[in-house]
Amino acid sequence: MLSILALTVKKTITLFVLAGPVSMVPVFLAITEGFDAPEQARFARTIGLSVALALLAATFLGMPFLGVLGVSLGAVQVGGGVIVLLLAIAMVLGQESTFKGSSPARAYGSREAAPVPLAVPLLAGPAALSYVMGNSAWQSPADLVHVVVPILAVGAACWATFHLAGQAGKKIRQPTLDVVQRVGGLILAAIAVEMMAAGLRTLFPMLAPG
Repeated sequence: MLSILALTVKKTITLFVLAGPVSMVPVFLAITEGFDAPEQARFARTIGLSVALALLAATFLGMPFLGVLGVSLGAVQVGGGVIVLLLAIAMVLGQESTFKGSSPARAYGSREAAPVPLAVPLLAGPAALSYVMGNSAWQSPADLVHVVVPILAVGAACWATFHLAGQAGKKIRQPTLDVVQRVGGLILAAIAVEMMAAGLRTLFPMLAPG
C-alpha cells in the first residue's frame, strides 16, 4: 500500500510539471480578460475538467490504439521521454509556448470561453499525453489508484491554479512565473532521462541490471 501511495505521489508531481498550469497562467488571464469573477471561475473549472478527460482518454484508449499500429510500451516511453526532454529544455530557455505549438499571441487572440487551445494542446499536450500512455499499465484494481488518481489530481490542480489566478489577477508577476518555469524544467529533464531509461530497458532487456 505504501509503494502505491509513493508511486501515486510521484506520478502526480510528474504529470503536474508536464502539464505546467502555472506557466499557462498568463494565457488564462489573457483569454479571460474582461470576464467577471463567475465567468472566470466557470472557465477555470471547464479547463480542469477538459484536461482530466483528455488524459483519461489517452490512458485507457491510447495504448490499445497504438497496439493496433504495432507500437510497444517501451517505444512510447522512449518517445515520450524525448518529448519531455525537449519540453524541459524549452522551459529552461523560456520557449515553452513555442514548443507546445501555439504562440502566446495566437492563444491570446481567442475571446471564446472554449477549452481549446488552453486545455488541449497547451496543458494536455504531447508530453503529458505520452507520459500517461507510457504509465497506463495496471495488473489489479489497486493499480488503478496510481493510474487514475494523478490524472484527477492534476485536473483539480489546473482548476485551482486558474481559479486562484483569476482572483489574483495582475498581482502575479511574470518574473515569479519565469523562476517557477525554469526550476520545473530542470526537474523535468531528470524525469525525461528516467522515462527513456525505463523504455530502453523494456526494449532491450539486456540493459536491465542483474
